[in-house]
Amino acid sequence: MFGSSRLITALDPGGTHFSSSTVRSAAVAIPDFFPGAEEAPRTIGLPDVERLEAQTHDLRVVDYREGGDACLGAVRSRIGDGRLMLDASAAEYVRRRLHVALGDLHNLAGWVCFDVGLAGSARVHFAQALVLAGWGRHNGLVANICYRLGRVCLHHGRLDEASDYFELGLFAAAGPGDGIAASILSMNSAWAHARKGDGDLALAEVDRGRHQFAAADHADVPAWAAFFTETDLSAMIGAIHTDLAQTVNPHHTRTAISLLTEAVDDYGDDMARSRAFSLVLLSINHLLDRDLDHGVAVGLRALASAESLASARVRDRIRRLGEQAERHHSHAGARELAARIAAYAGTSLRQH
Repeated sequence: MFGSSRLITALDPGGTHFSSSTVRSAAVAIPDFFPGAEEAPRTIGLPDVERLEAQTHDLRVVDYREGGDACLGAVRSRIGDGRLMLDASAAEYVRRRLHVALGDLHNLAGWVCFDVGLAGSARVHFAQALVLAGWGRHNGLVANICYRLGRVCLHHGRLDEASDYFELGLFAAAGPGDGIAASILSMNSAWAHARKGDGDLALAEVDRGRHQFAAADHADVPAWAAFFTETDLSAMIGAIHTDLAQTVNPHHTRTAISLLTEAVDDYGDDMARSRAFSLVLLSINHLLDRDLDHGVAVGLRALASAESLASARVRDRIRRLGEQAERHHSHAGARELAARIAAYAGTSLRQH
């Protein structure tokens, strides 16, 4: 694991969003109460930890399928129950497993908060997750948390910070058995480079991520990384080429369209939010290619998918599609798509 100074540096790569005191208070001064917390058990065994892991898995399924706002309350409640377990007597191997399980629950809480637009709460949960992953001595979980912290920065346009988190995650994922984690981080590093217009670096990272994915052990993937299948790999590379089409050369739309079409076809309803993201990007690429009728048709599918999800992040992503559609104001379908997106994006999730 990292030393404390390395961890603090990782949590505040830009020196503005995470001071060392903020990280320490967020990661160590855990709140005494969460909704659902009742009374600490005196002792716990492995079945208690396995139950917490199963609950986290089930909540992650809801998040992927319906969006973060569909499970935020339940995630917070489970954290309350899980925190109480830390005070119970347990064998050392059970306690370490608990630290990892509760770290992943905070990891999920951070992702869910991010999805509903609560970036500050997301960072607090991720900081707590990092501490628990350290207690559990699980570098694979550390790598996944760094990936998710990087995605928060990428979403909000802090590209250098995002790259710092992805780099740190790759450092954590350097051990045997972490090939999927390394591939996730390399692909996201490529996405950050694509956003910056660094085409050569982006494509080099894509190649590295492909090799890592091909060499990884796909039979033993931790729950927090299980989303990263062949389908998600195609969607990820399609997203990278979508940005390269806008920052480097429009010819990248050809590759993006092929990969995103494949991803949209292969995603099931269990990954409805990921499919919606891919539909948004696919529509953008068709509009960039001036295949306006096709772009509008796919865009309307993206909008219909977005409307069924409880996700502020989907609203943020589809605004980019609306901006692209507005550039084709002479096309009636594009005008209608832009207007409908504006109406949808102007609504908000319920307040928390």
